[in-house]
Parts: sequence; C-alpha cells; structure tokens
Amino acid sequence: MSSINTNYSSIAALQTLRSVTADLYSTQNRVSSGLRIAKASDNAAYWSVATTMRMDNRSLSAVSDALGLGEALVDTSSSALASIVDIIGDMKAKLIAATEKSADRTKIQEELDALSGRLVATAGSASFSGENWLNTDISGLDAMSRYDKSIVSALLRGADGSVGVGTTDVDLTQLTLFNSTGGGLLQADEKSLGLIGGLRNADFVGTGQRGFSLFWFFGPNFLPDPSTAAFTATDSMTFDLTVDGAETRRVTIDKNTIDSTLGTSNGMINTADDLAAVIRAAMSNMSWSPGSVVASAGELIFTSGEIPGASQSSMVVSNVNSTVAGGYNFGLGAPPAQRQDGTVASYPFTFAGPFFVHRDVKFSFSVQTNSGPVKNVTIDRNLVDSVLGTSDGKINTAGDYARVLSAVLAGSGVQVAAAGTDIVLQADPALYPDKGATRSAIHLFGVSDNIGFAPNFDITGIDITNPANDLQNYIGGIDMMDQKVIRAASYLGDIGKRLNMQDDFVDTLQDSVASGIGRLVDADMEEESSRLTALQTQQQLARQSLWIANGAQQNVLTLFQ
Repeated sequence: MSSINTNYSSIAALQTLRSVTADLYSTQNRVSSGLRIAKASDNAAYWSVATTMRMDNRSLSAVSDALGLGEALVDTSSSALASIVDIIGDMKAKLIAATEKSADRTKIQEELDALSGRLVATAGSASFSGENWLNTDISGLDAMSRYDKSIVSALLRGADGSVGVGTTDVDLTQLTLFNSTGGGLLQADEKSLGLIGGLRNADFVGTGQRGFSLFWFFGPNFLPDPSTAAFTATDSMTFDLTVDGAETRRVTIDKNTIDSTLGTSNGMINTADDLAAVIRAAMSNMSWSPGSVVASAGELIFTSGEIPGASQSSMVVSNVNSTVAGGYNFGLGAPPAQRQDGTVASYPFTFAGPFFVHRDVKFSFSVQTNSGPVKNVTIDRNLVDSVLGTSDGKINTAGDYARVLSAVLAGSGVQVAAAGTDIVLQADPALYPDKGATRSAIHLFGVSDNIGFAPNFDITGIDITNPANDLQNYIGGIDMMDQKVIRAASYLGDIGKRLNMQDDFVDTLQDSVASGIGRLVDADMEEESSRLTALQTQQQLARQSLWIANGAQQNVLTLFQ
C-alpha cells in the first residue's frame, strides 16, 4: 500500500543512511587519529589502562633524567678518585724515599705538602649540580655505619595499583675523603689503634740467655821471661769445669795437647786463641762437648751448651792448678772478669706511643711459654678502663700498657714490666724455671683486631721533619688510605655500572610500555582503510535508496491524472 502521510521506504532508507554515516564518521576519526580507542566512551576499560600507562611512561622519562644526573655525578666522582689514587701513590713513594738516611726530609716535606694540596683541590672540585660526594659536611660521620644518598632509579607500581619510587643508595661513608667533622677516608680514624702500642704485626720469639764465664787472658808477655810460660814434658794445667750446675769434669792441658793442637814443639801458648783451641782439644780428648770456648779481643769466654736434662745454664771454672813455672795459668786462676748464669726467656719491645681503645674495638694476640699451652687473649675498652681506673680507654704510657698486658696475661706464665719506654715480657720462673737459650722461650704471635690498621693522622697533616713522628706509621697509614680509596673507586664503579644497566632498562621499558599502549588503543590502519572504502560505498547506496524512496510519492499523482 502507498501512503501520502508516511513514506516507509524513505524512513528505512534514511535510517540506513544515518547508520552508515555514523559508522563512516567513527571510521574517519580512527583513520585520522590512528587510534582505535581515543576516549573513554570508545572502551572504558582499555582507555583507563592506556591512560595509566601513558602517565607511567611520563614518570619513567623523569626516572631516566634522574638516572642521567646520578650517572653524571658518579662519573665526576670516579674521575676524581682515579686522580687521587695516583696522587696518593706519589705521596707513598716520597715517604719511602724519606727512609733513606741521606734523604733531604725538608725537601721531601715540601713535595708532600704540594701533593696534599692537590688532593684537597681534586676532592673539592668533584662536584656536579652542586653536590659533592668526596668533600662533605656531615656531622658525626665517623660514628655512622652508613650515610646514604639516594638516586631515583625505578618506578614501582604494585598489584593493588599503588605507586612507589625505587632508588639506588650510595653510601657516603665509603666515599667521603674529607669531611668537615672528620671521618673521611683520608682523615684520622677515630677508632684507630695505630701501632697497637708496638704490637702491630708483631710475631716475635724471646729466648733466655746462655750462662757464661769470661776471663781476661794473661799471656806470656806479662812475664819477665816468656820462655818460662812454656810447658815442659812434665808440666800440666788442670781445672774443674762445672756445666749447668749438673756436671763437673776435670780438664787437663799438657805439652802434648798443646803441640798436637797448635802444630808446635815448644809447648808455648801465646794468645787467647791458642788457649781456647787447646782447651777445646782437651775436652774433645775427653769425648765431652759441654759448650763453647772461644777467644775474642784478649778475652776467653766459656759458654754453656746447655746439657739435656738440666734446668740451669752456666759455666763455672774452679780449682785451677798449674805446674808451669810460677804456677802460671793464663788468668784462669783469677776470678772471672764477668760471669752470668743463664736467664729465663724475655723479650723487650718499644712502646709506640699513646693510643685509644674505643668502644666496639678490640685486639687479640696469642702467647706461648716454652712448650706450654697457647694462651689467646683479647683486650677491649672495658678491660683497659677497669685496669687503669679510667673511662676513656686511653693507654698513655709504657707503664699503663704493661699493667694492661700483665692483667690479661695473668696465669699464662708471662710476666710484664715497663723499663723506661720499653715493655719487657718475661717467662714466669715460678711456672717455667728452666733457664737458657734452648730451654726457655716466649712466643707472641697472631696479633689482630676487628678494624684493621687504621690511620691515626690526616693525610694533610703528615710532617716527616718532626723526629717524634714515626715514618713507618706514616707509610703504613698512607698505604691503608690508598687501599680505602681504591675500594671507594671500585665501589663507585659498581654503582655506576648498576646505574647504566638501570638506565638501559628504563629506556627499554619505555619502549615496551609504548608498544603495549599501542596494542590496546592503536587502530589497524589496513582494516580501517578497507572499512572506510566500504562505508563510503554504503553511504552512496543509502543516498541513492533515499532518492528512490522519495521518488515513489510522485507515482501516486499518476493515479489522479
């Protein structure tokens, strides 16, 4: 049926045209923008994810900038540390050169001052964007275990949607060379034990002394007629030799012993060397070697060989008899010019100067007397203060140190006493009474501490022109500083590598995020192009259909003609 009020064909054609035009408009927007989802109404879920990821990508860009700033600061500090390692090496070489007796210490000091000035200038110039990790102003740094500076290095989004910032921490306690309040790597370490009062690197063995008797040799020239000192075939000289208080034998010298030993025929003993050789030959004839008999500068010295099983060490000459004219005995009949019995082991070392034992700092060593048990001891702040009645942990004198060592070595068989600037360790004769060089020994070894050798001076305060300053302490201290700076450079190199890796990762992550956003919202241009062509054709057909539908109303007029 046809109606002049309602043209159903036109309505249908118009609806089709509107639908096609709307689809064409949407497709044209996707083609022109390149986006499949350009606003929330296109797809709320995907638009929300894509928008969040775009914001994260902007944040990643800021992270990349922060990483670049951190890398620049690391590079600046690393370059400065490399130069400083070279300067410290030069300073160490100068200090070693100063150990030569002929070295001009004043001239070397001038060179050291110039090098230390370069150190300060290099550390002070290692600044980037107003920040310097080598030259700091941190109150109480020397008491800190860490002092971190953080570099933004990551953006973190949790599963619950929370956002955080990841950082790479740089510990300035491992990098600071000069700090205004102390604690820098090139400054005195407040916890330093220095030379530990003289025990740093100690490993020594002290032994007892051998017993001996010394006689002045009175040769033939002391007689009016030297020929009267000659032994005849019937002459002899005898004496008792008591060794280590344990064995006594009668030694006999006659003309035959003299001539066979000296290769002579006149029975003459002219020198101390002759007499020593003859006495040794006489003891050899007895198949007896109780020790040594030597001559030195007109002296005749009997030294104990320390008979096995005896506890003493001594040589006693007694009961000297001579049938030579006038009872001549070459001085052996007189009291010895010097006689000393053997002693228990002892070892002196020089007190290296005052030092502190700080809290949380301790040092240890081991001692052994003779073949007794090894005693391991540890000295800390509490022990020092309790022995000395102080509260600062400071050992000021050799006497203070001897008291502390005596307290910690009680019961070990070692006695400790101060002698001027020396400290003497001695075997306790009540526990270890054996005497002599082979029977009594003290071994101190295994010295260690829980912080290592730490310099007790600033590198800028080295003064080798002052005789009171220990050159070896300077050399050891600056070597330790050198090792610290090398470790700092290594630590900073590791930080730089991590930052470089993180920077590369952030760049890759930005690309990945951008790619992920594209997968969510980008339009497929090939598909949209095909769709656009099809919709344009559909639009033309819809228009043609509308024109035909509108023309159908004209056919009604022909019915009334």
